Amino acid sequence: MRVVGVSPGPVDTERIVSLLRSFAQARLGDADRCTELTARLPRGRAAGTRQIADTIAFLASGRSAYTSGAVLTVDGGMSAAASL
Repeated sequence: MRVVGVSPGPVDTERIVSLLRSFAQARLGDADRCTELTARLPRGRAAGTRQIADTIAFLASGRSAYTSGAVLTVDGGMSAAASL
């Protein structure tokens, strides 16, 4: 049995856009300023859903058959930057 996990950072979904817009409205007074918040993310954007799906597809494939007992962080470097 293989056990693997994926720990994504912010992903460009309707939910994250809604949260960022709400946060921008509350903190910056204008929901349209949410792009200022996304600019602070690694690579200046959230991950695409396809990027996360491709990671999962790779881990489920035979190309990753020897991977087990691991959690792959896919966050553009956000967790590494937080530890500096």
